[in-house]
Amino acid sequence: MGGGQLGRMLLQAAANYPVTTYVLENDAHSPAAHLCHYFTKGDIKNFDDVYNFGKDLDALTIEIENVNIEALEKLEQEGKTIFPKPAVLKIICNKATQKNYYTEHKIPTSPYVLTHNIDDLARHTAFLPAVHKLAEGGYDGKGVQVLNEESDITKGFDTLSVLEKKWILLKRSP
Repeated sequence: MGGGQLGRMLLQAAANYPVTTYVLENDAHSPAAHLCHYFTKGDIKNFDDVYNFGKDLDALTIEIENVNIEALEKLEQEGKTIFPKPAVLKIICNKATQKNYYTEHKIPTSPYVLTHNIDDLARHTAFLPAVHKLAEGGYDGKGVQVLNEESDITKGFDTLSVLEKKWILLKRSP
């Protein structure tokens, strides 16, 4: 599901195997649309579109996490193989949930702070330089702002977001 650049790369890899490929995507001119065997125009966020697309397939995968998870859960309950599993998608589709999961399970991640609005963000200027990422919906640089200094705070998001420490690499002297 999804017909963007990652979908295109997945289809290119699938061409090496004896599989029939299907793509569900809203844009008939997306990067993956012409590489699959069967294209279905539909919204990957819509329950009915996702469910109807997947109900007759053997296995499903995604190229972006912004997909209707409830439909995938129903398909999984009906015996469909889904990669990654809907339970995993629930964690990774929200960067705040994802970061909290990492912390709770002691999985290494960059330092971060959750912010809920611009006022909250403004209280974390000592954390800069950092990258501000929307908790949900961002991709390919959308929903991502680099905040290097206090004056950049106005570029931030006024909703649940992750403020992730920007690592600065220092060049070692010889």
